[in-house]
Amino acid sequence: MDNKKEDLEVLYKVVKSYLDKVDFSLLWKGFKPLRFALYNNDIVYFDGEYVKKTSEFIANTAIDYNGEMIGIWNVMEDIDPIVLASKMIHEMFHGFQRLNNETRFPDEIDALYKYQYCDENLSIKLEENKLLVKLLDNYNAKDFNRFLGLRKYRAEKFDYEYKYESLIEQIEGSANNVELNALKQLSNDLYLKKLDSLKNSIVQKCNFLPIRVLCYDIGAILLEVLKKNNITFNDGFSKDSFSMELIQDSTPIKEDVRLSFKDDIKKYFDKAEMIINNAIRNNDVVVEGNYNILGVNVYNAIFYKGYIISIYFLMYGNQEAPNIEYGNFVIETKSDKVLTKVYRY
Repeated sequence: MDNKKEDLEVLYKVVKSYLDKVDFSLLWKGFKPLRFALYNNDIVYFDGEYVKKTSEFIANTAIDYNGEMIGIWNVMEDIDPIVLASKMIHEMFHGFQRLNNETRFPDEIDALYKYQYCDENLSIKLEENKLLVKLLDNYNAKDFNRFLGLRKYRAEKFDYEYKYESLIEQIEGSANNVELNALKQLSNDLYLKKLDSLKNSIVQKCNFLPIRVLCYDIGAILLEVLKKNNITFNDGFSKDSFSMELIQDSTPIKEDVRLSFKDDIKKYFDKAEMIINNAIRNNDVVVEGNYNILGVNVYNAIFYKGYIISIYFLMYGNQEAPNIEYGNFVIETKSDKVLTKVYRY
């Protein structure tokens, strides 16, 4: 047994010991632990034994493994076992969502093509987030109603964008909130550290692009505000996200805000263009032909003028027998969800 194996096995056992201390019923109604696996580039350690690494083991998520939903985590760097235990609970929660036939997962590839970064939308969202932090620290009904009114305005004016954000707040924000409160049970210091990180994250302009990542933290904080102040929200598996349900009876508030994201949006896409042009210039082509795009690393993928930038992996071809490439890629697309050429960068 080499050191890599020993390290993975030891880490697994320590993480398992922390998971056994968590009361899952306090995290979310009906939530129960799943079995889990840790893996690296070479090996997988699952529930006390080494198993063959298969194509299902991509990223950090929950997967259907031999007919059972399990959480998985790719151990790429040193991580505090308590933090890893909380993150594994995050991934288990995604398994819990799937086991309960969650329908609010957004079409992530579709969103890459359709989500539009707009100065006004992001500027108002920043104002909302400042209110959200204020509400967490010192709740009052006036600020909460203003928060909902600003959201209602964005939902009406930026329909697609708001719906997409609300779905990420539902799927990832709830998992992030569960992760936060798992930390609270295991280490108050780590809980407070993460809570401060979330509060700081959602008011920093640099975190708004790509928007998907920020919605993890917004959703987690919003749920904390709701739970802390006994505000009713649907913690089941309805068709609407809690972010959509909250604003149903709200009156839209149109407030002039200082538009402040124009330069940020330009820099974001200027950087994407540079990556794309460099990849084309280097011409390290790994795939060529017409293939369906089955998966990219949607966590922070970027779409720009017909190209998708994805780090870590690309899945394409036939859903029943997908092809997987590992690495960082610029993906040329001539039509929605169909690639024609893939460059490594």
